[in-house]
Amino acid sequence: MKFAVIGLGNFGTALVTELAEAGHEVLAIDTEPAALKPVQDLCALAAQANATDLDALTQLGVSDCEAAIIAIGEDFESSLIITAHCQTLGVRRLYTRVINNVHSRLLGLMKITGKIRAETLAASHFARQLTHEAVRRYFGIDDQHGIVEIEIPSQLEGQTLADADLRRRHGLNIVTIRRRIPAPESEPDAKPTYQIVGTPGPDFVMAPGDRLILFGRQKDIERLCQE
Repeated sequence: MKFAVIGLGNFGTALVTELAEAGHEVLAIDTEPAALKPVQDLCALAAQANATDLDALTQLGVSDCEAAIIAIGEDFESSLIITAHCQTLGVRRLYTRVINNVHSRLLGLMKITGKIRAETLAASHFARQLTHEAVRRYFGIDDQHGIVEIEIPSQLEGQTLADADLRRRHGLNIVTIRRRIPAPESEPDAKPTYQIVGTPGPDFVMAPGDRLILFGRQKDIERLCQE
């Protein structure tokens, strides 16, 4: 998928990194060159531009993106202008970071796809990491459902997906698996790296060190983590 992320503060930069590492094509836009440096080697295009300029967004190809995320955290007026420009360009899915309650009400009138409260997302993610050490990433879909990346429970190591039968036993669907890439012998202390295995079939055997990416109800995710 192709995403546009506009505004590279802490939240925007983290979002670009997450999307790029997940294999998506990302267009990152900010007015400051320094803000682009951390992501310029990760994303398809890191562009210095004033996103309140409709012509600039047009030339950068924002209209070709399946979703745009306006991640600006302070400039109320610019956030609204950019959101309106993305609507003009026909971007199908629009998510805008909420700055305050008035901003939230105006975004509601614009009928965008979703309003982002970055602090709430971060707190939710961090709370789950504190509560369950196995949780590596968490993204809430709504009040009841989410996607989670967890370290493989030891009881599932060596089992096939069919044997584990997480859908029947826990009400969870496996989206994919991130498998650890062995570190080079010359760098035994290197930080672990992972690769996506694609869409694993029922005969796929889970191994120690795997990370499972699961979708389901939050209470079922919590139950598996507790076990």
